[in-house]
Amino acid sequence: MGGMSRGAEIPYVTVANAVRARLDAGEWLPGEALPSVVKLGAQYGVSSATAARAVKILVAEGRLTTVRSWGTFVV
Repeated sequence: MGGMSRGAEIPYVTVANAVRARLDAGEWLPGEALPSVVKLGAQYGVSSATAARAVKILVAEGRLTTVRSWGTFVV
């Protein structure tokens, strides 16, 4: 997926938008697990904390759910 663009957007918003686009494209289907925040961070060239913040945005939107000790899943 390469690095994220270094535009004017805040990094976690950029990552959230990129993951949202991948969800919309059907890359991950309902019930499917997303990569860990460490892996997402590496894919987008950001820290795992930044990737986790992006995931929290999508959880708040109802697009993802996080299950402790299991991972993050598409709703």
